[in-house]
Amino acid sequence: MRLLISAGWLGGSGGAERALYSILRSLAEDQVDVVVRQHLDGAWAVTPPGVRVSSPYEPQWWGAGHRVGVKGQLLQKVANPVRRAVHPRYDAYLQFLAGALIAPAARADVRLVIPSGNVVDPVVAERFDAVAMQAPDNVRFVPPGVRSVLLAPPVFDLADMADPPQEAVPPEYLLTVFNPYDPVKGLVDLGRAADEAPLPFVWCHSQATLRFDVPPELLEHPRIHHVRDATPGQLRYLYEHCSAYVSFSLSEGFGWSAADALRYSPALATRPIGLFSNESAWQPGVVRIPDSGQVDWDLLLREAADPTLRDLSTLDAVTFRDRLHDVVHRLRA
Repeated sequence: MRLLISAGWLGGSGGAERALYSILRSLAEDQVDVVVRQHLDGAWAVTPPGVRVSSPYEPQWWGAGHRVGVKGQLLQKVANPVRRAVHPRYDAYLQFLAGALIAPAARADVRLVIPSGNVVDPVVAERFDAVAMQAPDNVRFVPPGVRSVLLAPPVFDLADMADPPQEAVPPEYLLTVFNPYDPVKGLVDLGRAADEAPLPFVWCHSQATLRFDVPPELLEHPRIHHVRDATPGQLRYLYEHCSAYVSFSLSEGFGWSAADALRYSPALATRPIGLFSNESAWQPGVVRIPDSGQVDWDLLLREAADPTLRDLSTLDAVTFRDRLHDVVHRLRA
């Protein structure tokens, strides 16, 4: 397949950045052009050899979605038709919501928008053939009457090897990984859990993509140990050595941190959101957090299981690529 992808960031540390990295890696045998607003550092900035990376500010894409005034008319009626004639035809165009709208400058048989945990505006949705949901409960991000398809991203190993973090961590701990840029990530629940849980927390967060402030009461909490800007190898170590992982998120598009816990951690507590709105994700060792946010700590630690025995076949690269082929084929018809 030949694909065109538009995203906000290549590299960095957020969920959308991880999704882009994983999608590109799964399409290593295809022809892929990716257009990103910002090219950041980090392990997730690495792309397969055949992927061509460009910016929406380059002449071939600049202003592709602009429609206002005389400039917009020139771009839509003169520049974009020329660009479409010059660019190759793509089987599919995938756009993350944070990406620039470059579709008008390209010829694509199928156009998909990925919500990334955000509501898709109806005006935006009408420019695409379908909304590509990352999990079943993403239906709440889709405007009424708009077509949607389920296209969960593939989940790869965080790193080939696990590396201990530079910061000292307790011998036994509960783990959580999120950046507190929005209350929906569960800051209030973390503060309460740190007071109540039988073990201290290790909290990983990174400002590689977005800046944020950690509330002083959590920054200085005696039962929260902070690990900042961990490498993928260090994250893997923390997942593998924790007593349990706890996801405090109230809403997720997919939920990458919890997905990593499903692969590596002996026990996991989460709400039925994102990836865990799919029944296939409820594998041994996974405990549901109720609407109250109160975690049953005894049950969580008692349910610990060998993560290597979990069936993660629905999240592998082959499954993702097959699903994408099927979506393109159905929407082309």
